[in-house]
Amino acid sequence: MKTDQIKEIEDLLLANKKLKEENFALNRQNKDLKQFSYLATHDLQQPINNIISYLSILEDSRKNLDDLGNLCLTVIKKSSFKMKSFITSLLEYSLIGNNPKDEYIVIADVIESVKEVLSDKIEESNATININLKEHQLYCYKNDIHLLFLHLIENALKFSKENETPEITIKSEIKDENYVYSISDKGIGIEEVHFKNIFDIFYTINRDEKYEGVGIGLADCKKIIELYKGKIWLESTINKGSTFFFTLPKA
Repeated sequence: MKTDQIKEIEDLLLANKKLKEENFALNRQNKDLKQFSYLATHDLQQPINNIISYLSILEDSRKNLDDLGNLCLTVIKKSSFKMKSFITSLLEYSLIGNNPKDEYIVIADVIESVKEVLSDKIEESNATININLKEHQLYCYKNDIHLLFLHLIENALKFSKENETPEITIKSEIKDENYVYSISDKGIGIEEVHFKNIFDIFYTINRDEKYEGVGIGLADCKKIIELYKGKIWLESTINKGSTFFFTLPKA
């Protein structure tokens, strides 16, 4: 065997060894991160639940408090429920993609299930949801895809214009080896300056109290899409609405 061939084999073996070491380190880091996130959220749940329980007792004694006491109670209660929402959302985020059981699912069925979950909000706002999907199945983890559509449809309902009936359109088409989905609304829209960070965890645009949320829903969506090697992006115009696009591989 020639010297240059031996050198090439040695280089390949060295590169393979380095790749295995890097994969081992990455898997270890991912495992540690998941464990930390899971334990942190669970350990934080108990004290916040205790606070909320005692707040409910104090609620019964509101009449005995002065104005300052009532204000403090209101602020503590609001902050406690906000913290619980953060913790629950973080736990949900950490569990995405863990122990998945892939199966063939029909997207139209998933959307119907999401509509049932959001039925109160849909009925309250008298929203119209138009669906135009290619008839197909996906091989994926059903809970992940359900959460994906839940966040995007719920956002379309939440950020609708005041005193206007929400109208949401859900479409799909086939491009190359992917299904391309779009969820459009005619709501308040998003400034382009936010496009780059909008999928970051805990990133929020509207801090107005009427828009509930902790800024993790779109981070969930991005994490789910990336698990399936897809992409997610948006187009939006202020006061005209937003469209979120994402791709999922054909089954």
